[in-house]
Amino acid sequence: MEITENKADVRIYTLFSGSSGNSCYISCGDTEILIDAGKSMKAIRNALCEIGSSLDKISAILITHEHSDHIKGLQMLCKHYKIPVYAAKGTAEMLINDVPPELINVYCAGDALDFGDVTVESFETPHDSRMSTGYIISYCGRRFGYATDMGMLSRRIADKLAECEAAVIESNYDLKMLRNGPYPYALKKRIESNVGHLDNNDCARLVSYIVSRSNTKKVLLAHLSAENNTPTVALETVNARLKQDCLCASVAVADRNCPTCLL
Repeated sequence: MEITENKADVRIYTLFSGSSGNSCYISCGDTEILIDAGKSMKAIRNALCEIGSSLDKISAILITHEHSDHIKGLQMLCKHYKIPVYAAKGTAEMLINDVPPELINVYCAGDALDFGDVTVESFETPHDSRMSTGYIISYCGRRFGYATDMGMLSRRIADKLAECEAAVIESNYDLKMLRNGPYPYALKKRIESNVGHLDNNDCARLVSYIVSRSNTKKVLLAHLSAENNTPTVALETVNARLKQDCLCASVAVADRNCPTCLL
């Protein structure tokens, strides 16, 4: 008898997305995991409740890197819920004050992690941290991507994302808004650098590339700057590039403070 996968078995939401805090919820079959815990435990608990889940159901927390907007709630989550934490070696070394040794699981960028029927492949992203990673989630022949905190485009990362049917991708800033904005010069240069963040135009190029080379149909623009971007500007930039390249995909913007559905 042929078994047909149930597309309702997969749910992906960003719980929060932006410089004030990041977390993403992924549910595949009976497995529920979080990527990052960048807001308080209470905020994460409330967001999960809003989408019909709870911290008691989370079997793992994957940490992209150690910056505060990705780990703010981690210490309290580990204290009260004892959820296993997975982090690349460089990141894990920076979490010794947040995660008890018995809860930390260390991987190398490029490793694949298995959680029941779900496989999570990690890959390095160019960002100014000890080690920053993105993820490809595989389940029942389906693949989903998560890539934020990238200072520049990478063919290696683009080709990984091109294998995915849906992805969360950073669109952090509008270049003109950043350069004309209130940030100190040094901070502007850090954000623009090859180990800073991805701007709208580069995000648009990346989205166009993966849509043109795969079955990618849904993209959620993530980690938008509150000061140097707007949802409207980011969305218009990406959609304009897709239109220019005669491509079609469903593109939305992840909300800064509440859950946004990718799938």
